[in-house]
Amino acid sequence: MTTTISPPEGGTRDAARTRENILRAAQKLFAQKGYTTTGVRQVAAEAGADFTLIRRYFGSKEGLFRAAVEDFLLIEPFITGDRATFGQRAVALLMIGEEMPSALAMMVLATADPQARILCSSLMHDHITLPLAQWLGGGDTALARAAQINFLWMAYMTGRQVLPLPALAGADLQGTRQWLADTIQAIVDG
Repeated sequence: MTTTISPPEGGTRDAARTRENILRAAQKLFAQKGYTTTGVRQVAAEAGADFTLIRRYFGSKEGLFRAAVEDFLLIEPFITGDRATFGQRAVALLMIGEEMPSALAMMVLATADPQARILCSSLMHDHITLPLAQWLGGGDTALARAAQINFLWMAYMTGRQVLPLPALAGADLQGTRQWLADTIQAIVDG
């Protein structure tokens, strides 16, 4: 005997929209509460979906976390454009990122879980550091320079989002952003 699940009243099921809702709910909760304290049932409730759909779309809580973080780890917007304005462009993109749940907040709050910590380190290396090093160009220092830029980005976003520093909220914020842009540009320029 086959059981069919009928679509919600007044509409049809939309798998892509449901998957997207689950992903956005997970990003919000992982960024606010962390990996270890966020359960799949909480994510499903936030998304207005059945929790069994998390396994269907993401395989597991770890798969959901991976997808939530990877969705934000995009290096292309940073490296597309004029090399001479990389620092300014990077800071402008970080400012946009301040207004939404971030991969960094999700990753920092996930460090309590050893498996999640390893996953986060690997994702940052594969999606940000390596492509940035390649963009910077060959040479023995490209990977170290990419790591320095990534480190500055993480420190800035930590001070703005994860553990907000009051000194980065007032009138001095623009000066800090200019310092960050100049420092990043100096690393790019070698």
